[in-house]
Amino acid sequence: MKIIKWILGSLGVILVLVAIFAFMTISKGEARLAVRYAMEYDDVMIPSDSASIALGKYIAESHGCQGCHTPDFSGDIMIDAPPFTVVPSNLTSGAGGVGTTFSDADWLRAIRHGVGQDGRGLVVMPSEAYYYMSDEEVGALVAYLKQVPAVDHELPRTKFKTLGKFILGVSDDFKLTPDAMMDSPRIPMPEKGPTVERGEYRASVLCQVCHGKGLTGNQPPDPDSPLAPDLRTTQSWGLDAFMRALREGETPSRKLDDAYMPWSKIGHLDDTEIEALYAYIKTL
Repeated sequence: MKIIKWILGSLGVILVLVAIFAFMTISKGEARLAVRYAMEYDDVMIPSDSASIALGKYIAESHGCQGCHTPDFSGDIMIDAPPFTVVPSNLTSGAGGVGTTFSDADWLRAIRHGVGQDGRGLVVMPSEAYYYMSDEEVGALVAYLKQVPAVDHELPRTKFKTLGKFILGVSDDFKLTPDAMMDSPRIPMPEKGPTVERGEYRASVLCQVCHGKGLTGNQPPDPDSPLAPDLRTTQSWGLDAFMRALREGETPSRKLDDAYMPWSKIGHLDDTEIEALYAYIKTL
């Protein structure tokens, strides 16, 4: 009987310790969710001319905006799982859309820093890439998004459930806002042309977030993603094969998985931009 009582007592102590650990971990996750980023942000000049809006459309299509926010930018539930519900916003001015309330500064904070209108970090917002976008391109992107057709689509907010809060408390893999306070220098945007300089700029916006600075390979922000390879291996492909990989998702040796290498979005780049990218990669 004494042994049974000792075992039961030990189990009771273990359960209490587990409960305390779980409570503290969940509380830590809740604290991460509660962080507000007080960011003063100067507006860049948001244009309204047709050429800028056309440039903004080109950026939206080639830089993956519709991959999360859907083709009409009305948003949708991306993930609905026991840990969390992830919901990219309706970006239009329709019912439920942020376009009805966002100021120019709100757009810029969200795109460049992953910070929402309420100061909280945005979930699965690749601001670590868009931060490096030039004032001209980010201004054009905002101009385009501000005039897309209104779509009425009211959505639930992104929500971390109890298990999700626990995960946030024990792991840094799920980054709420990777670049809320980022102040690294941006590469100036050169004139458009198939040049190394233009390719370096485009790579800083599109490629280095997954492939790392220098494009030598890296773990992408998504912890479930396989390692992004060293892009110097493409130097032997030739321009035609490199362009085929971005346009058709076919490399000389394998088919690319669009879920992790979004070739169907990046493939909207025009020939000049792809030539510039390849010119830069060949210098690495």
